[in-house]
Amino acid sequence: MNANNQGVPLLVVDDEQSVRDSLERVLEKEGFQVFTAESGRQAREILQKEPIALVLTDLRMPEISGLDLLRQVKKQYPDTEVILITGHGTIEKAVEAMKEGAYDFITKPFKRAEILRAVNKALEKQSLARENRLLKEQLKSSFENKIQFIGKSKQAHEIMQLVDRVAPLPSTVLITGESGTGKEIIARMIHMKSPRAGKRFVAVNCGAISENLIESELFGHVKGAFTGAIRDKEGLFKIASGGTLFLDEISTIPINLQVKLLRALEEHEIMPVGSTRTIPVDVRIIAASNRDLLKEVEEGRFREDLYYRLNVIGINIPPLRERREDIPLLVDYFIQKFNRELNKNVRGVSHQVMQMFLTYQWKGNVRELENAIERAMILCDGDQILPEHMPQNFANLEVQPMVKSGLKEAVMAFEKSQILKTLEIVDGDKKAAAKLLGLSISSLYRKMSELGLDVKEPAGKHS
Repeated sequence: MNANNQGVPLLVVDDEQSVRDSLERVLEKEGFQVFTAESGRQAREILQKEPIALVLTDLRMPEISGLDLLRQVKKQYPDTEVILITGHGTIEKAVEAMKEGAYDFITKPFKRAEILRAVNKALEKQSLARENRLLKEQLKSSFENKIQFIGKSKQAHEIMQLVDRVAPLPSTVLITGESGTGKEIIARMIHMKSPRAGKRFVAVNCGAISENLIESELFGHVKGAFTGAIRDKEGLFKIASGGTLFLDEISTIPINLQVKLLRALEEHEIMPVGSTRTIPVDVRIIAASNRDLLKEVEEGRFREDLYYRLNVIGINIPPLRERREDIPLLVDYFIQKFNRELNKNVRGVSHQVMQMFLTYQWKGNVRELENAIERAMILCDGDQILPEHMPQNFANLEVQPMVKSGLKEAVMAFEKSQILKTLEIVDGDKKAAAKLLGLSISSLYRKMSELGLDVKEPAGKHS
């Protein structure tokens, strides 16, 4: 008796009593819990009541055939394996049943060893499938825990709300924002929260692929399509089929290739380079750009129809300097990350370093902040990051003294001070102030309103 088989529920279905009795004796000796049915109808009743792991069924039976029973089992209980028992004259039907999802078929008269081998292999396959499914669920959970857009600002909250709303939809998404703001993180979060989460997420930086190769990379090519094409190659659209394809730096795609990309989005099919046949693809597109695509359209470098096809749902990620209240949270997140990776025990940063972080313009955004903290932690031997651990470009920063209240108040105090100083320099011209501060005019007005500053224009000034 195999201990692994102890109590595993099997169902034997045959209209011949002798066959049922024979199989029941063989399987019970191996520790299986065996249920028997003399017809497909009776088998269905048992399946409704018992968690059957495997069904052994005769192919030829009155009313409901073994083939019909197989189809019903696979439709209602897809994890249940089915083995068919057939006479020599019905092997063609048995092969057809294999295409319908049967694990195996056994011809009469069968031997005990043959039955047990088929049953054990079917259950082994079932166990592996269950383990794979569990692993995928664990990986999905792991990815969801690791992939985070860090922030508690109003902008971060609005972005996360939008991600949750668009993730279940099949629509294309266009993510915009400066380099280093976290566009790929948002794309991955959309994928992991979507029905496609169990399939592949394929990311490609369009700007990193030479113009003469990008068509082949995206759509694939056939053997002999060009010099060096020694075999057929699948493109990224085909590789990502069923999942999500993330096209970063979409603005760099050559104008002549944009027509083909538009067709792929509209027709859900691609044509490999050198081929005359189209291939259907099922892929969700998420695109990203650090350039103003509308400006690219106006200047003739990007197709207007492609822009609107990509921008069904738009998500803009503001630069870090427009959401400074998220900096303390990001600092804490990256310190924890690099404590694990570098085997450190850094607890935080000094007040002066935090003021540096709040003052700095972060042209490289979150990516630059992450790199600065990693560098500082490599140099830090204690439990706190100090000014001497910071890069040279932080040395000459003019920092304000920390207020005695919390970090939120410190951020607000800094922002208020910077805005007032800048407005003084430009004689109250908000458009000029916004430019110097690296903000859009709408962001400046929003900040001033949040900070309780007067947003009215002085006489003669325009913004």
